[in-house]
Amino acid sequence: MAKLLSIAISVLVSADATYTSCPAIHQPDIRVLDIRLKPQAIPKELTTYACQQFQVPHTERYEAVAFEPIIGNRDVVHHMLLFGCENDMGTSTIHQCGAQDGTCSTWFAQYSLGVRGPICLPRDVGVQFGKDSFTKMLLQVHWNNNNASANATDDSGFRIYYTTTPRAYDLGNVQIGQNEISIPPQSEVTVRGSCSTRCTRMFHHPIYLTRTYIHMHYLGTSGKLELYRNGSLETLIAKDEDYIYDKSPIHEHQNPIEILPGDEIMLSCTFNSRDGHRKKDRITHFGEGSEAEMCYAFVSYFPRVRGFDQCIQMGSRDINC
Repeated sequence: MAKLLSIAISVLVSADATYTSCPAIHQPDIRVLDIRLKPQAIPKELTTYACQQFQVPHTERYEAVAFEPIIGNRDVVHHMLLFGCENDMGTSTIHQCGAQDGTCSTWFAQYSLGVRGPICLPRDVGVQFGKDSFTKMLLQVHWNNNNASANATDDSGFRIYYTTTPRAYDLGNVQIGQNEISIPPQSEVTVRGSCSTRCTRMFHHPIYLTRTYIHMHYLGTSGKLELYRNGSLETLIAKDEDYIYDKSPIHEHQNPIEILPGDEIMLSCTFNSRDGHRKKDRITHFGEGSEAEMCYAFVSYFPRVRGFDQCIQMGSRDINC
């Protein structure tokens, strides 16, 4: 008998949508913490990554239940990431991101262009910080100064909604993808990156995916994230058939998707660099700037597996497990 492909049941949230339903943030025990830059002049360069480490409350153990992007300058903010830090970097000043910032590798929340309102965690799931946990957080903001403006400023960041009420599960986030990208001027080029079976064998228990966001830049036309088990396609986790970076959607998985030790999670990104506004006359490689390309999926899951924050390949080689 032929095997039936499972398709994840998801709520597809438009990047333009305003989130109006997040019951957890209205509970009486909820506190609010803003992690954001002070008003900051933006360099004239096209691409700048700004980082700053922050001290957070740590007299008790806290659980974040939602993260709300606060965007000070929508014309220049390309994306943001918020990380938990296990080490003090010795400075709390804003600076261009460097190698020392990589010590904060556990990411809590991610924003990309157009997202509005709080990013809610599933019921009974929280992000732990504070006492006996993360006492520092790192904010990373990618500025894309397309107009080379000399007068642009920004004070973006995240608002954290948190409580002292314990949650049953600790949220994990993992970045899946491919860092070896070479896109010639063609109408269709597909790049694949896998969280391989070797990487998922580190689990001592199943994990459950709750949220998926596929991330490319302006050459991206479609993307999909798939689950393979014992070498066969098991579940189509998420699919963006008509990818537009400025309006890329978020997939909220109503029924969390079970990943077993030894499963493979495969990301496929398709690009067009020959037609219309995407046309280029040279090869486009991987890079952090918006003029380069990326092939990533940002995936939330529970319960968190310590150290399972990135599952990225360089060609066929696993570089994070």
